[in-house]
Amino acid sequence: MDFSLFDNLFDAVLVIDENFKVVYANRSAKALLQREDIEGKNCRGLFSICNSCPFGYVREEGEGVQVYDVETINSRHACWSMSPLYKEGRFVGALEVFRDVSNVVHCIVEAERQRTYKETILNSIVEAILVLDSEGNVIEHNRVASRMLCREEEGVLVGKNIKELINLSLEELPPEGERSDIFVETPCGRQKASLLVSPMSSGFGYVVSLYVLNDVSVCELGEEETIITKSPVFQKVLDTVKTIADYDVNVLIEGETGTGKSLLAKYIHYLSPRRNGPFVKVNCAAIPESLLEAELFGYVKGAFTGAVKDKPGKVELAEGGTLFLDEIGDMPLPLQAKILHLVQEKEFERLGDTRTRKVNLRIIASTNKNLKELIKRGEFREDLYYRLSVVKLHLPPLRERKEDIPILIKHLLEKYTRKYARRLKGFSAEAMRLLLSYHFPGNVRELENIVEHAVITCRGSLINVEDIQIEVETLQRDREEERERIRRVLEQVGGNRSLAARMLGMHRTTLWRKLRELGIG
Repeated sequence: MDFSLFDNLFDAVLVIDENFKVVYANRSAKALLQREDIEGKNCRGLFSICNSCPFGYVREEGEGVQVYDVETINSRHACWSMSPLYKEGRFVGALEVFRDVSNVVHCIVEAERQRTYKETILNSIVEAILVLDSEGNVIEHNRVASRMLCREEEGVLVGKNIKELINLSLEELPPEGERSDIFVETPCGRQKASLLVSPMSSGFGYVVSLYVLNDVSVCELGEEETIITKSPVFQKVLDTVKTIADYDVNVLIEGETGTGKSLLAKYIHYLSPRRNGPFVKVNCAAIPESLLEAELFGYVKGAFTGAVKDKPGKVELAEGGTLFLDEIGDMPLPLQAKILHLVQEKEFERLGDTRTRKVNLRIIASTNKNLKELIKRGEFREDLYYRLSVVKLHLPPLRERKEDIPILIKHLLEKYTRKYARRLKGFSAEAMRLLLSYHFPGNVRELENIVEHAVITCRGSLINVEDIQIEVETLQRDREEERERIRRVLEQVGGNRSLAARMLGMHRTTLWRKLRELGIG
């Protein structure tokens, strides 16, 4: 066969006969392999693919084989192919065609090395980094960004628009080169972050760096009891507590069931000079009316049938410390007069006794009822109300401080995974969205029960919607109430969303998200 037509071909060509002998090599092949005398010699060892030579496959199947990167005997990289060669219909050997791609392979290796360097550098930065194109779409990001934006289970954020990630478009971000504190919306709720936008050269896009500002107040009262909040309203309450804790003034704590009134009372005691004294709690709603007086003030032997010996009450047990009257609104009206005397004079009498006893204590009371309304109905003494409320603190319900939900969930998750020895990554974005949209009639106490239940029953490593125990009817009712409330405010302001957001006490991006979630046009 005449192979001279391959002589001046740019690609390297070898012709191999049935005995693996090189019967022809063009100039390009000899130059690339650096073998001028290659013709007539065995082809084995010329390429790295010889260890699994496809010659037999090509002969049997009559099909060619192509491999992008094989290494030559002189350590060059080549794009290589082998095709069957026939003469008068009979297989007589194989045609090998190859081209030097060492520079291309070097570029690929270098590109991979640069990619590894880039990922390592990005992931070593403590801030969240998003690299955006000119339209605001993510083209690169680090692991911190996935974690901060609560998108870890989604993996790669590439292709997503910045608006989808933080509910702020490219145009709504701070001016280029000026670091600013803003609020961003994520599946974990609204977070305050410090953000900087830096333009890339030649208009290729932008680098956005941001980190969450730690504006969380943490008040620890022991291993198991902690107050955690980033709510400005709640933080103002804590600031007041720190101011008045040193003074022996009476404190009235108001708030719905489950908002943490008992915990706040303990915190006041903990900060006060009486911290080494006892903290004695009396639940006025849990003790029967007939027993409450004896429970509070104690009794002497013979005061009533069964009183076989003297017994001190909770008031005496609180000597030198704090007496916490929980749910004071449920205290019977006849007993309120004796409590008033205790508050005013710091003295009392045991049941069945005539001797007046002095006591050194501080009184903190709490209620989930509207005491002023009870006063109007004649069910609570007005003079007692004013004596107890020298300092009045109001704890907001959880639905009014939803920015606390993510940090409370994180704290409770750590608490119960430790208690039950479970290894869980956290809550999915869908589960977090469900909790953020829930009304929480039971407040923090209900949230704690939900998290504990989820930790126990979750079968995977991530808590999903099906692991959360919330009554669907309650959730639907909450959504309807919120939808109606937003619609009503929008009507009042003539559709002005910025003004509506201010009236609703939420950021305009939060309102925009709720309008979309609740289907309000």
